[in-house]
Amino acid sequence: MRLATRALISALTIFVLCAAVSAQTLRSPQDPRNQAPAVGTGGPVGGPTGLFTVYDADTIRKGEFTFSIAYSNYDRDPGNVDLVIVPLSFNVGLNDHLELFFKTDGYRGIKVNNPQNLSSFYLPNSQLFFGATLLCTGAAVILPPERVSGSTQLTGFSPLFRPAGPPCNVGGQPFRQFPFIGATGPNFGLTGNNIAPPFTSRIGTPFGGNGSFGAASNFPGMGSTVGSILPGIVLATRTIPANLTFNTLTVPATFTVAPAYLPDAPFINRLYGESSFGDMVFGAKIRLSGPNDALGVALIPFYRWYPDKADDFSGFNQLQRGASAGGSIGDFGLIGAISGRLSQHVNVSANLGYILNSNPKSEAMGDAVLLDRPDEFLAGLGFDFPVNKHFQLIGEARSTMYVGGRTPNAFNNNPVDALGGVRIFPARWWGLGAAYRRHMNQQDQGHYNDTFPAGFRGSDDPNGFIFQLWAGHRNPRIPPHVNAVPVGSVSSSSASISLPCPEGTSSDTCTPSASRSVDLTAGYTDADNDTLLYTWTVTGGKLTGDGRAVSWDLSGLQPGTYTANVAVADGNGGTAAGTTSVTIAECTNCKAPCPTISVSCPANVPQGDPITFTASVSGDASVTYNWTVSAGTISSGQGTSSITVDTAGIGGQSVTATVELGGLDPSCSRTASCTTGVETPPQACRKFDEYADLRFNDEKARLDNLAIQLQQDPGSQAYYVVFGSCDTEGAARSTRAVDYLVNNRGIDRGRITVVDGGCRETLTVELWICPTGAGAPTATNSATVSPCPACKVRPRPRVRSRRGRR
Repeated sequence: MRLATRALISALTIFVLCAAVSAQTLRSPQDPRNQAPAVGTGGPVGGPTGLFTVYDADTIRKGEFTFSIAYSNYDRDPGNVDLVIVPLSFNVGLNDHLELFFKTDGYRGIKVNNPQNLSSFYLPNSQLFFGATLLCTGAAVILPPERVSGSTQLTGFSPLFRPAGPPCNVGGQPFRQFPFIGATGPNFGLTGNNIAPPFTSRIGTPFGGNGSFGAASNFPGMGSTVGSILPGIVLATRTIPANLTFNTLTVPATFTVAPAYLPDAPFINRLYGESSFGDMVFGAKIRLSGPNDALGVALIPFYRWYPDKADDFSGFNQLQRGASAGGSIGDFGLIGAISGRLSQHVNVSANLGYILNSNPKSEAMGDAVLLDRPDEFLAGLGFDFPVNKHFQLIGEARSTMYVGGRTPNAFNNNPVDALGGVRIFPARWWGLGAAYRRHMNQQDQGHYNDTFPAGFRGSDDPNGFIFQLWAGHRNPRIPPHVNAVPVGSVSSSSASISLPCPEGTSSDTCTPSASRSVDLTAGYTDADNDTLLYTWTVTGGKLTGDGRAVSWDLSGLQPGTYTANVAVADGNGGTAAGTTSVTIAECTNCKAPCPTISVSCPANVPQGDPITFTASVSGDASVTYNWTVSAGTISSGQGTSSITVDTAGIGGQSVTATVELGGLDPSCSRTASCTTGVETPPQACRKFDEYADLRFNDEKARLDNLAIQLQQDPGSQAYYVVFGSCDTEGAARSTRAVDYLVNNRGIDRGRITVVDGGCRETLTVELWICPTGAGAPTATNSATVSPCPACKVRPRPRVRSRRGRR
């Protein structure tokens, strides 16, 4: 921290020294915009020149100064708090780049509409209304206190429910004054005739804490378990059956372990607290850009300190009135501002900043850290419209985000404000202003997850107001003169762009441009050395950059001529205009390379199966297809890259399909072909004969006919399919028949195949002849007998004896 303080002091010293030797730049009387101090409040500090809460990047000039008094009313959460602040400020210009300012709050009033939402109302010296006239210390969630007597042990860091204080409930915190340490703590209802000895406790000595910018201390019997003097709050309770000692027991229904506090006044315990001169701010605005630059950049460093500290009863009482946050060594802030004149009557300003806040500490409590305050990240955007030198309309949007390591806030709210108002300048050195201010994200029904926790009261009336009066001294403006008009012309790095040939084509006669972008330069000068503002427009394409030199990207545009125009303004009414054009032309004689053509097909197909011929063309050529075939018929696909050919009736032939492409350059090859053979289908087996049980002599006649057929067709194959009526009948009949055909008719044994077809009621024989290549016939038994019976043994004939014959 010492390093940060030294750096800030060193920077201010350097700029003050530079101010003594800097030149003075007077403002133009034609500029309708005037300067007034910012009011600030609700995040940003007042004092530097700016709008109401947003700083611009301008500074008042050497010798100029302003006194300001304002009335600012705004709303903050948690607690649905209305704040009324009367900021007093003074600023003085040292040169074109530096002004110093001082600010303090002449009056500060805080009205707390929902005190039950703030932990500061649950401290031992604070009470809440539990009825029209009944005041009690509120129920809270605390770090366990130090035990004085009684057997109950309440130690450790577990959150402990503290009931509402007497006479509202038994066991709460008695009313005790600052500094609290060693005072009687809550007894949690552990007292009376049924408890011996009664339990008593006291508020313990704080411990822990990491100084001005670290974690808060722990406060036994008073603060929350996450650290700080502030407890968690209990919004609603309920009763449950207890034990023999207590018929019922009160327990929290809705509560927070972390405290809920208002960062602007974390220790307030008044429904309406008033104070004065609660803080002091000293700082500077440093303009980094030139005084007449259209775009201004500035830094605003400042230091804020608090006269009221929590070191004694009087100081802590002021903090409980809401005088300030009571940071022990003060706060350090740095805000960056950018503003630009969009036109003579429109100015925009933007702010980003950070405030490093120190923690409140108390010597009366052993230098304990009462709270780890959050740092503040500030952002703001403002527009002002100087209608003329007497009237200025203003619109702002700004936010404060609480960041950095800090004591958790159970109901944290990062406020966002919207402001709209007007300033009136009867003369350039004094004026008055008024603005409406609205808290956009207060903790109402619409901004709190639509449903409040039980016992939580939502905020209302987010409206606020600002009134301001200022007076001071302004240097005279420079005398009027005849403004010189900017003169010059516009040039382009190239007047034409040649497009490349389409993809897949090329040309021998043109060279495409290496880039589709050109550089545009507005070569204008102004005799008055005014800062020139350039506004570019084009009839197509995209501009990159700003100012006098830009880049023009014409990618994706069709061939043609496109125009770029520039309007040049000097900020004092002088304007000029220039134009230039660029032509986009196509390459000529672009042609595509010849594609490679091929046709694919199968080597052979059986007769009757279709043949698919597919043409493949390399590249992205757009072509048409015309097919011809040497045999068969094209059944589908004519005119496409793939056809199907019908092969019915052309077994034993070959089919050649030829494709001819249309749409190619006449010099390119346009045909390709492929040939597929069509196989003759094999003949099927046929049933030659079928008979039932015959005498062998009758069956021989049937077998003779089969032998004759086999001899006439040497390549054929015979199948003897037998269906026996008993288990061995089929085998016996087939053996007899085969022996006859082989031994008596001379048929090769390898040409005869026996098929056992199973068992039927009556013997059946089928004779089949299959040509070469045909598959074996399938035995189909439609009269199956299962199981197959055993064959009967025929009795042997009786032989008469020779003796009998005699």
